[in-house]
Amino acid sequence: MIVTRVHEAGGGHIEPPLDQAWDDLTMLTWKAAVVTLDTGLDIAVTETKYFSNGVRQQGFYNVVVGHSSIGPLSFRSTWDYLNGVSTGATQATRRPAASKPL
Repeated sequence: MIVTRVHEAGGGHIEPPLDQAWDDLTMLTWKAAVVTLDTGLDIAVTETKYFSNGVRQQGFYNVVVGHSSIGPLSFRSTWDYLNGVSTGATQATRRPAASKPL
């Protein structure tokens, strides 16, 4: 999915906006695209083939960031993980604040 950040006077927004009517995988793909846009990281979300006692479990996902992957994760855990990737990338590129004397 391709997303763009539209800058306007007084703020901005992402196009296309998140649509709550989308299925879970599409919403997570959208979130991954936003994090990619903001961080430059290569991110993918896929449905996982997760089985418990021989029964495939629905609603679980894998996240691949660069050459690292994690899963199976629930929808909420996947969304939270993507938020963590975004925060971590942002903090890693921040310039350190000047140290204050004690």
